[in-house]
Amino acid sequence: MKFGIQAPQQCVLCKQMDETFDHLFFDCSWIKALWLRLLRWLGYDRNVSDWQNEINWISMVAKLRSGHCMIVACAFGMMVHTIWRERNRLRFQGGTVIVNNICKEIAIHIHTK
Repeated sequence: MKFGIQAPQQCVLCKQMDETFDHLFFDCSWIKALWLRLLRWLGYDRNVSDWQNEINWISMVAKLRSGHCMIVACAFGMMVHTIWRERNRLRFQGGTVIVNNICKEIAIHIHTK
């Protein structure tokens, strides 16, 4: 509890686990489905790990400097931003997550860059 504010600890996406940093960005079943779909779209067949391992992986990919790798790095950043934005929208405004809409938004953003 910080500043006397009590916030629910349950993940607003899966409603099954406490919301930790790793859970929110990589362990949540909703988020894992998003990451796997995004990775497949980008041509990768790999499992999603925790924050530190994913940062290490994307750092390695970004160093390759090819056009495709730059797209992958951009998609990674867009995904992290979108997860945080959706988490806040659900936490403060309610509603539901529609995986297809999030995937389309990221794809459109990548195509327009």
